[in-house]
Amino acid sequence: MSQTNPHAEQDALYSQVLDGLRQLPKDARKKAFATLKRERVVAEAKATEELRTFPNSHWSKAHLLERIPNPTGAAYEQKILIPEFTFVGVKSQPDFGEMLLTFYPNEWTIELKSLKVYKDAFRDSVVSYERLCNVVYEDLVAVYQPLRLRTMMIMRPRGGISSCLTIDSDWKIRGGSEDFNDWQNNTDRFGFEIHGALRL
Repeated sequence: MSQTNPHAEQDALYSQVLDGLRQLPKDARKKAFATLKRERVVAEAKATEELRTFPNSHWSKAHLLERIPNPTGAAYEQKILIPEFTFVGVKSQPDFGEMLLTFYPNEWTIELKSLKVYKDAFRDSVVSYERLCNVVYEDLVAVYQPLRLRTMMIMRPRGGISSCLTIDSDWKIRGGSEDFNDWQNNTDRFGFEIHGALRL
């Protein structure tokens, strides 16, 4: 029993469409291309609007994160710099940034290899960076249940503008008790840009 080749069918249809376009007058061809472009823009706008209704859990990749027991009960601060963080913005263009995690472990600490797999998994995700910073924050809190987590994401300039988003579990508005308060006098531009990774 012979099977039809879907690629052959698509190639045949493609050739038919091209032949049809070639037979159209120049103005009619422009109108056809403009119609296709208009339909694509409308479809993209509809898809973007639908994304706004999705909960943060739609983008969650928490299942990729692994945790290891905290080897000590003594308090310590861990800073993790992710110098390359990529995803697809809501305008279907790649966004590039970096992230700094300030982590006060409780019972569990972060298995770093899984964190690398986790951050790379967002490369094809279509999402705003404001949403993505919240997704990462919520994933890390859910998996590791730290005493404190501060997430900072700075985006590379686009159109001459850069932006930084920060979430701190110590903030009362995020359910914290403001035990640390070291963020209240934070006057630097992006928290971790000024000194660079070597002086973190």
